[in-house]
Amino acid sequence: MALSAASGSPYALHLLLTLIAEHNLAVPAISRYLSSPTTREDVQQEVMIAVTRSIHRYRGDSKFRTWLFSIARNCAIAELRRSRSGVGQTAEFNDELDGELEAERFSSRAVSRHLIENAVLGLPAIFRDIVYLRDIEHLSYEEIAGRKGLALNTVRSRLSRGRALLSAQLAEVRGA
Repeated sequence: MALSAASGSPYALHLLLTLIAEHNLAVPAISRYLSSPTTREDVQQEVMIAVTRSIHRYRGDSKFRTWLFSIARNCAIAELRRSRSGVGQTAEFNDELDGELEAERFSSRAVSRHLIENAVLGLPAIFRDIVYLRDIEHLSYEEIAGRKGLALNTVRSRLSRGRALLSAQLAEVRGA
């Protein structure tokens, strides 16, 4: 999925960012440097922005999580430097413009979610159920294995294959 996002698939990028956020994948790297929960949340948002801006540089030479940790670490260190130097970032927003931007982001997320859910429904049943339970309902691997009566490694394998198919489907939609 990360390689699809790196190759320009906005749908794969959206799914990747959703997984990073929902599973707090950047938190361990951030927590090594920052103790304030509020600051950690701010840095998590910076990480999401940094991933969006630099995903095109991800080549798959290392695990995605390693690449993500590097970005998260750099964002956390940058925050430490800002806080030590006393440089705060303040911004004044026009409330009306801010509301329009938020509405646009919400609309974009709704469309992306709809496209992703439709793509999941288009997967072969053997993969669809596993991907849906993991990525849409956020069940653990163990819960999925128990619910479907499958071995844990079977769940992992089907999830991996299903995600690859999903990424390919979303790339087709993007190209259409």
